Amino acid sequence: MTISEQDFSNALRVAITAARLGVTLWRQPAGKVRTDRGTWVECAPVGAADLTGVVAPEGWRVELEVKGAKTRETPEQVRWRERMTALGCVALTLRLDAARTLEENATDAAETVRRAVQHKREFHAAR
Repeated sequence: MTISEQDFSNALRVAITAARLGVTLWRQPAGKVRTDRGTWVECAPVGAADLTGVVAPEGWRVELEVKGAKTRETPEQVRWRERMTALGCVALTLRLDAARTLEENATDAAETVRRAVQHKREFHAAR
């Protein structure tokens, strides 16, 4: 069975909440979206990460690009991640491993987020 990026993204949000990392996430649509009334809503810039959120209690921004096993990261996505990192965000690309289950992927990705947040906390504590 093929696991979709959407399924991985949803499972990741659940895993991060269950891990009690102090990270709150929500979906972040990018580009423009047409409404039912035919008007357009401008969302995050093209290339923005799939999931965004905040680390509590520090208030640091989190940007997570969720990728399928074979989906390539676009140049706009790379630029977004690099820019967010330069601004002090925890910004990561998390890739699905097709050889693992959805639960294993979500748990491993949540652990990657935990390590990144912990690293940032240690960096700031040392300053």
